Amino acid sequence: VLMDLHMPVMDGLDAIAAIRRHEEETAVAPVPIMVLSADSQEKTRHAVLAHGASGFVTKPLDPDALVDAVEGQVAA
Repeated sequence: VLMDLHMPVMDGLDAIAAIRRHEEETAVAPVPIMVLSADSQEKTRHAVLAHGASGFVTKPLDPDALVDAVEGQVAA
């Protein structure tokens, strides 16, 4: 899953929580969740990872960094 942190209706942290809750309730394997954000503060990265995201990439996007982050999750 590749999602932005700040989305309408449900923000990224709530979306991560809903996905992880569904995985636990249905006993399905966790999917990698990569979060994108223009907010590059360390506290934001920490919050995203603490909520269960697999990775965090800041915007503006560096295409190589995004590819590396996704490849790291696919290989895991």
